[in-house]
Parts: sequence; structure tokens; C-alpha cells
Amino acid sequence: MAFRKSLVTSSALVKTERRFERGATSGRLMRFVAYLTVYCHLFWANPAQAQVSSGAQARDAPGRRLHGLAALSVGRGLRFNNPYRLASPLGDSSESVSLSATYLDLMLGALGTGSSFQHGAAVSGNVALDGIGQFGVTPSYLVQYRLSPMLGLRGRLGVPVVVAPDTTWGLEAAVGPNLGVAFGLGVMAELVGSVFLGAATEETSVTAIPMLSVQLGLFFDHEVSL
Repeated sequence: MAFRKSLVTSSALVKTERRFERGATSGRLMRFVAYLTVYCHLFWANPAQAQVSSGAQARDAPGRRLHGLAALSVGRGLRFNNPYRLASPLGDSSESVSLSATYLDLMLGALGTGSSFQHGAAVSGNVALDGIGQFGVTPSYLVQYRLSPMLGLRGRLGVPVVVAPDTTWGLEAAVGPNLGVAFGLGVMAELVGSVFLGAATEETSVTAIPMLSVQLGLFFDHEVSL
């Protein structure tokens, strides 16, 4: 009887040891699977995250995108020196402040992207709509401060070159708001200050003609990727 009990006890011990061995083996296997899962996650996730990060950096990198601009405006200004006795004086004499001709201005330009300030360049051509036929071209440095996604404040600094009727040049600065409406279209206004060099008169060898103009127009803004 004692012999049988010892056999039963030995058998139970063997079964218990086997259960522990199987449990230990199962635990090691589970730890191995866990390590393998973590390794695979790190191996595959990091390159994917790096690709996403590099893609986002490429999209956000400056110089990758441009805003193409086109604007059509109508303006008129005040001429503060009238050495040639031009028409439309506002005072009692021909030397007083006078009105300039109404003109049409067409501008083409490009702006870089940025969170607030955007820099670029533009070329504009303007033609007189009344009076003496005049045509000029103005290359300009362009800068825009974005007040909101739809509203911006744009400024430019350029060198206007009058091609006809007589060739001359000057300096020009302009600033004004622009408001996007829909589909890249918007409205704009500009206050333009300029100084032109004129030909000699009987009183002076070189004349300087300062002007202050206001122009209103429409613009089209289209973002392009390089």
C-alpha cells in the first residue's frame, strides 16, 4: 500500500514538474513573441514616420510653392508739380496741383509662401485712358503681409519707366489692402506715390514731378507647386 502511495506521489510530482516546464516554455515563447513584435514595430514604424515627416517638411519647405498673381486696376492721381502746364489744374494757375490722366494698370507677379510675410516680384504696365497717349512699365519688388486667410496688406517698391510719349523714369512705392472673395478672385486698392524725372524747362535744368495716385481693381491669385 505504501508502495502504491509513493508511486502516485512520484507520478504527481512528475506531472507537476512537466506543467511547470510547459509553463516556463510558454512564458519564454510569449516573451519572445512580445520582443519580436516590438522590434518589428520599431523597424517598420520609424521609416514610415520618417517618410511622413520628410514629406511634410518637403511640403512646408520655403520656395516649394508660389502664388501667381494677376491684377487689373483703374486709377487717377494728383500731380504736385506741373512744369509743362498740363491740363486739369485744380488751382487758379497752371502751376498749381493738377489731375493726372485716368490710367489702366495690368500687373503680373509672383509671391512666395510664408506664415505671415510673403516676398516676390511683379511687372506692371499702365496706359493712359484720356489726354496725351502714355505708356509705361514698372518692375517692382513685392511684399505681402497676411492678416487673415482672405485679407492681406500688399506693398511694392519699383522703378517706373515711361516709354511714350517721351522716355523717362522715376521711383514708385505703393501699399494697399487686398481681399479674396472666391476661387482665387478678389478686390484690391492701392495708394501709389511716385516721383518722375522730366525734361528741362526755362526755369530749371531737370524737373521732378511728384505724384500721388489711388487705384482700385480686381486680382486673381493661384498657388502653383514647383
